[in-house]
Amino acid sequence: MKIISWNVAGLRACEKKGFLDFLNDSQPEILCLQETKALPEQLNEHLVTRDDYEILYAPAKKKGYSGVSTWVKKGIEHKNTIGLGIEEFDDEGRTIITEFSNFILFNCYFPNGQRDHKRVPYKMNFCKEVEALAHKLKKKHKKEIIITGDYNTAHHPIDLANPKTNKKSTGFLPIEREWMTEFEEGGFTDLFRHFIPDENGHYTWWTYRSNCRERNIGWRLDYFWATEGIVSQTKSCEHLTEVLGSDHCPISLKLLQ
Repeated sequence: MKIISWNVAGLRACEKKGFLDFLNDSQPEILCLQETKALPEQLNEHLVTRDDYEILYAPAKKKGYSGVSTWVKKGIEHKNTIGLGIEEFDDEGRTIITEFSNFILFNCYFPNGQRDHKRVPYKMNFCKEVEALAHKLKKKHKKEIIITGDYNTAHHPIDLANPKTNKKSTGFLPIEREWMTEFEEGGFTDLFRHFIPDENGHYTWWTYRSNCRERNIGWRLDYFWATEGIVSQTKSCEHLTEVLGSDHCPISLKLLQ
């Protein structure tokens, strides 16, 4: 089973830059999109109703902002839940939870703390609520958990090109990184780092300024984190850096059946 996650930075814009070609080439069983920035009625029909995928959107109340979408190949049994059940987060279209036969998948667009750090408390509350619900659902359903999406945090200095100059930047603040360490200590594994533990230069987001993508001056903000039972089932976890269409690249997880 292949699961792909991608912050498309606006699905309508990404469609014009080759989104459907990427979908046809990659053919994931599950596709998780973040920052779709659109209501379903604003999208072309082939992004809403398809013969090959069941598609669910969780848009933000604010137009042109945030939003997530989960696509599941038809024939794969699943149940969807939109949101965390907390209005201040669900109004921004940040979460879809999908239950499959042997695991539960969170598709999340974690908040950005903003340059003035005004939204950092909101972000940290969201992180803690996602983690708490994940543990609750694991215990209730006795199923493994995968949480994918744009976490808007680089965990370690090797996860961004310029750690020294970004110590006071949101996305690399001590409080953000400490939560991720606590998340790890609570039983979640960063699947990319499970395979490539110590190597730098692996990023998933690059600013459009100063040719940063071509120069590979970026941040690793997009992840697959999972509980222990998923780790042994994981064949690979990769960054698809050659895929353009957004300032983020897609990330791919392959699970053994």
